[in-house]
Amino acid sequence: MSKIVLFSILLISLVGCNQNSENKNNYTTLNLQTHHQVESNPDYQNFIIEDVKETSLFITPPATDPEASYPVYEIYVDEMTQIVGYKNNLDELAKGDNVKVWVQEKDKEPAEKIFVNE
Repeated sequence: MSKIVLFSILLISLVGCNQNSENKNNYTTLNLQTHHQVESNPDYQNFIIEDVKETSLFITPPATDPEASYPVYEIYVDEMTQIVGYKNNLDELAKGDNVKVWVQEKDKEPAEKIFVNE
């Protein structure tokens, strides 16, 4: 009887340790995936340029409903902003260009990177 109790306690301990190590591995994997997603996902994906100014551009989501109104976001551009893709500098950007934008902060929205789609 005591051997069965000892065996049961040992079995429960081993099963509990195994689940704990699996949880740690899942947490690490989830954390790495989340970090990768943050690095690769733009703050504004497939937005359309409405207007380009000297130090900013105005973008809006693509119009899917002609009767709806859509917000317009002002994105500030500085010397640190990377413009890549189909066009490579602010002077080349034009109304109607499809862009992905990564920003530093949501309030003032200085762009870190602007990717111009074809």
